[in-house]
Amino acid sequence: MMRAYFDDRPVEVACDILGVSQDAARDQMRAFEAAGYVERGGLAHGAGDDWWATTVKGNALANASFGKPISRATATRLLGQVIERARAYNADPARLLTVAEIVVFGSYLDPAVDLLGDLDLAVSTARRDTDGQRYVDKVLEYARASGRSFSAFHDRLFWPARELRMILKNRSPAISITDEDIRKLTERIEAGLKGPLAAAVSEGARAIEDRGAP
Repeated sequence: MMRAYFDDRPVEVACDILGVSQDAARDQMRAFEAAGYVERGGLAHGAGDDWWATTVKGNALANASFGKPISRATATRLLGQVIERARAYNADPARLLTVAEIVVFGSYLDPAVDLLGDLDLAVSTARRDTDGQRYVDKVLEYARASGRSFSAFHDRLFWPARELRMILKNRSPAISITDEDIRKLTERIEAGLKGPLAAAVSEGARAIEDRGAP
């Protein structure tokens, strides 16, 4: 369920997954909201209150790794690869988004931990075209050109963000990505971002951002 709501999704998605009525699905989504796994999506203001998206907690559950732990060295290698893929993505003029920042959070920030469940990353993006309607037109054409089948209109609208996530993960089960603002998390996590590792990651993120949108 959490994986289905990585971006704004209507209650009908929960209906399909759970096989229940809209009222029952809405009650379940509100229960997830109360538990902190989802929050009202940005589209909720224009479409009632039936749109939700996962929070950092929900993303963590969706991306929970039940495989073998990875070493810190492996996580560091994966981080470097993600940054390189982000650089390549930003250099591609055909893309519709730009990776503005990549931030590490979670157990990787604790130097005393050598075996990690996964590599937790928060990725911020910006649209390359800031004109709302023109961007939507480009997204719809971009989705059509992908050759993929989309079950709903909103799936086409969110395709650029979903595609970027897939590119950065590169099918690695050890990489967990969220688009949540990690700075809104607890002080403990924020404090962990103030060390030497944070400086190195921020430098890499700035290098990506410097490539900028065309």
